[in-house]
This record gives sequence, structure tokens and C-alpha cells, in this order.
Amino acid sequence: MSDFSHLFDPLDGIEFANLEIYAVGGAIRDTLLGLSPKDVDYVAVGTTPEILLNLGFRQVGKDFPVFLHPKSHAELALARTERKIKKGHAGFIVHADPSVTLETDLQRRDFTVNAIALSRDGRLIDPHGGQDDLEDRVLRHVSPAFSEDPLRVLRCIRFLAQLSTYGFKISTETVDVIKTMSHSLRELSVERIIAELDRILDSTNPAAGLVNLHFLGITETLIPDLSIVPDKFICQSIEARLGEWIFVNQPTLNCIEQYSKKFRLTNLRVDFLTALFKLQNININDAASCLEVMNQLGWLRGNDPDPKLDNLLIEFDQTQLTKVPITRLFEMRNKVREITAAQFTNKGISGKKLGEAIYAERIKVLSTEISAPGTAPGL
Repeated sequence: MSDFSHLFDPLDGIEFANLEIYAVGGAIRDTLLGLSPKDVDYVAVGTTPEILLNLGFRQVGKDFPVFLHPKSHAELALARTERKIKKGHAGFIVHADPSVTLETDLQRRDFTVNAIALSRDGRLIDPHGGQDDLEDRVLRHVSPAFSEDPLRVLRCIRFLAQLSTYGFKISTETVDVIKTMSHSLRELSVERIIAELDRILDSTNPAAGLVNLHFLGITETLIPDLSIVPDKFICQSIEARLGEWIFVNQPTLNCIEQYSKKFRLTNLRVDFLTALFKLQNININDAASCLEVMNQLGWLRGNDPDPKLDNLLIEFDQTQLTKVPITRLFEMRNKVREITAAQFTNKGISGKKLGEAIYAERIKVLSTEISAPGTAPGL
């Protein structure tokens, strides 16, 4: 028996009198599955913004009918309808007034398992058979309006990843609809795409969702060079998992640069992916090769190496997708970083000879570390 008793707790402290308030969406789905929902969304039927504002709620935005509880900040939305007027995820006109029914609001939702509502007296309202689809582990779109929002395609992939323990599948009719929508993914903003892909990579089993990208025709539209998906992700952080996905596809440096620009990746992600690529070509037993890569990655400049980047490289090392042992390379790098220009300028060495002296000493230290780890003298 599912326990719904605490779902309305975030609304405590407000006297709703005769207002019709329902818990909706993922919280109901997760509770029915025996999971503890992280957040609960609510819908108010037959009321107005003025009434909610007088109760102490704060409206989010000027035109969007969503309100925040004054203490818990739980989201309460007015029952609403949406009408598509232009391309993209945000190309909708929202209509919300007291005449919009709960059933009408549920009609606009993505999947039947997310179109179940719970009243404050414990009744489940399920006009689209969401409970049956939960039982059958099926993701089925609610209505033809599904095809109006391309973001729902990526949400489908995310749900498959997040609910992988339960073995959810996409219904045949929903697969057919999604395949006709793949081209519309180009309407989405880069920020929306990255946000959804990050949520997929942050899920329990990203591979369970991402493996469907090619089958649904999404790979060709968004990421044609990433057709191979790891059978299982080894790393835990989103950035390291992104690295796993990219590097099982054996990317070129040009590919990494193109995707970095296309998806406006953060500096940390660009530096991480670039470092992974350059480390593919390093020969850990060759001092000149090691020194060249260290220079290319900026590890021998005055500033200390970025600890976030170092931690990502150490995390990625467990995948064995890079042949070089990262921790060992860091030990060698730290020895080389002890060599500074001051040690030679104090001896009167300058100009071209200074650069040659630093290089020679670094090669000497690396060669010693390679042949006898831990024996290179600190300088």
C-alpha cells in the first residue's frame, strides 16, 4: 500500500479553506513505485492568483501561473492549458483561470504515469490509465499534444535512465511519435539540451536511457559522433561520465573542439576532455613525450594545477580508457614543477640558455623518475 500521508506536508501553515489542491506528477508516480519523492508539485483548481497572493504565496514570473509557498517554497500552479504558437520548448501561450479543470490540466502532461493526481483527502485521479502503465512499466504519451514540445523526447530518455531499476519501456505508439519529432530537437536551446543531458548522466543508470538515442533517431539530429554508448558508466560525476561517453567513440581533437563550441561547454569540461585526448598519446616511459604533454596542458606554468581537473582525471582513471596511470603522472609532474627559472637565473643564466637549462633539468628529473620512481631529488 502506497503511503501518501506526507505529500501535502510542504503546504503546512496555510489555511486553504475550500480550495481544490492536488499533488501531481512525478511525486505520485514515485510514491506508487515505492520511492521517496524529492519534490512535490501541486495544482490549484478553481482559484485565482489574487487568492493565492493573499494567502502569502509568491508568484514566479509575471505571466506564468506558478506560486511559491512562503516557508517551504513548494510550487503550486494554477490548473492551465497550453497552446503552441512557435517553435521551441518555450513557444506556448499559457491559459489559466478558475474554469480550467483538473482533467484538462492533466491532459497537457507528457506521460500517463506523470498524469496522476492526488486530492487532499487521499483520492487518486487517473483519467489516462497511468496506474496501469506503471504496473506494466510503460511510458506512454498522454495526447497528441506531446509532439508539440521537443524537450519531452529528452525527458523520455531521462525517465528510462532514472527508472531503470524497474525496467520501463516506451510504448510502441510513443516510439512512433518520437521518431517523427527528432528533427524538432534542433528547436531547443543549447542550455535546455545540456540541462537534460546532465540530468540523464546524473541518473542511476544513464546507459539505460542513452542506449535509446540512436533507435529513436536522436543521435543523428543532436550528436552524430556519439553513437556508441557505454554498456555501464564507471564514474559518478556528470563530467567524468560525459568523458566516458565521448571517449568510447574515439573522438578526434577537432570533434571535441566542435562539440565544446556547439554545446557551449564550461571551461572545466573543455579542459578535462582536452586533457583526456592529449593523454591518449603520452608515453609514460619517455621523458620528452611526458614533458611535451605537460607543457601542452599548462601544468608547468606558475599557477598550481586546477584541483577540480585533477580530481576528474583521477576519477576517470578507473575506467581504463586512458593507458597512462594518472596518479603516477601527477607524481612526475610535481617533481618537474619543483624546477624553476630562479634556480638558474641565480647562477647568471639567462635568455636562450635559460630555456635550454630548464628543459634539460626537467628531462633529467623525468628520466630519473621513469627509471627509478621516487628517487628524483627535490630541487
